[in-house]
Amino acid sequence: MLNIKNEVKKIIKKYNTNNPFELCDFLGIWVYVMPLGKIEGHYTYNKRKKVFFINENLSEEQKCFCCAHELGHALLHTKSNVYFNSSKTFFVQNKLENQANEFAAELLIDDALLEYFDGYSLKKISECTGIDIKYLELKFKK
Repeated sequence: MLNIKNEVKKIIKKYNTNNPFELCDFLGIWVYVMPLGKIEGHYTYNKRKKVFFINENLSEEQKCFCCAHELGHALLHTKSNVYFNSSKTFFVQNKLENQANEFAAELLIDDALLEYFDGYSLKKISECTGIDIKYLELKFKK
């Protein structure tokens, strides 16, 4: 069984950063920020090259989480392109998306965040920090 928390700890320790854009540089992953309409981001793997596309209309916080999410796909599901996944069952696609979201949450959200916001609901923490509640729920509802 995949232990995403341990995978994230290893990569942070190895590269001494949790910044997904810096990690992409270290790993040789190309990142393009460009207009994507309603799509937040996309990961593709072709000819042994990993490439991310991130929507330029996202906030800086959203771009960071989007990059971390795509990094999760690149490291956990290297050869699984989203277009390929859409031809498979919804369950498998949903599982991969959840794992990529969990990777992003583990990479970007400090374990001590709940202590800092002691007594706050996850909804209130989301409002205060701008972190999407789906990431907070993945990080702290275990």
